[in-house]
Amino acid sequence: MTITNLKIFPLNQNGYHKNMQTKERIGTLFIYPIDFTPDDCLSCDGYLLLPEDYEELYSVIGTKFKKSGDTNGTFRVPDYNITGRFLQPSSNAGILVEAGLPNADATLTFGGYGSLTGTGAFKTRSGSTGYNASPQSNASGKATIDFSLSNVNSIYGSSSTVQPPSQTVHVCIKYK
Repeated sequence: MTITNLKIFPLNQNGYHKNMQTKERIGTLFIYPIDFTPDDCLSCDGYLLLPEDYEELYSVIGTKFKKSGDTNGTFRVPDYNITGRFLQPSSNAGILVEAGLPNADATLTFGGYGSLTGTGAFKTRSGSTGYNASPQSNASGKATIDFSLSNVNSIYGSSSTVQPPSQTVHVCIKYK
């Protein structure tokens, strides 16, 4: 089946006109199981480049990976091999997502003789009785203990995911 009489150029999955902005697949990432970089690629090591030296690559990625302190009139390739970041599909590509773990908030409340309630990581044991709250430490006779891993390390609570098992690869970007 052949499509004829098109009024517009076909679009690729990124909404670009095929072979106009992505000519010869410039900007495509290649992943190798060894440290290998083909002649038409650059290693994704965060190189700072001049647009006039890599015009086609610059026309695709622009200044998306620029860092503060970079000189004006330059652009940068991604630094995936240096940072060791996971590549995560997204409808808004190029955004840096910081590492983190979900927090583990919990509260344990002692209130009066034998009264114990807990949330989160703390659980109340069935039939748990037999302690005396000290009224000297709290006028109501209650003491509350909060448990939050983010008090120990700020990595906790900064994400809703955990690092999966992985294997490292070498990432390159096509520039010609």
